[in-house]
Amino acid sequence: MTSFIQENEEERLRFVARWAEYVRTHDDQDWSRQQNLIINSALKTATMTKEQYLKMKGEHHGP
Repeated sequence: MTSFIQENEEERLRFVARWAEYVRTHDDQDWSRQQNLIINSALKTATMTKEQYLKMKGEHHGP
């Protein structure tokens, strides 16, 4: 039986392998544009408060 941690690690490794294959087989402008969207999204959410993040996701928690 595998643990959550092991499954998570395996999933991450599979993702890295898929992304590496994608980068090797697609035009630089195509994958770099997608990477840019991911990075910009991560940076935007990193500066948000919990409330702003939940509002963006359409969730409401609390009073």
